Amino acid sequence: MKCHFHPKADADAICSVCGVPLCKVCQIEDGEIYCEDCYAEQQQLEERRNDLESEDYIDMELMDLLDTEDDPGLF
Repeated sequence: MKCHFHPKADADAICSVCGVPLCKVCQIEDGEIYCEDCYAEQQQLEERRNDLESEDYIDMELMDLLDTEDDPGLF
């Protein structure tokens, strides 16, 4: 099997996301093996996930601050 990006090079791995065959030059290993495009996509998803978790944490902190027994109508 030949590399998807380098047709003259033998592939020795497959991208764990899209399944294209990859030579050693094209592989990115980060727990799994990725092609460059799929790795960039995974990094963007991870950044977005971290952003959402941060926003949820802040929202919960704000709710705790606003939720008082003196004013039971807030939440």
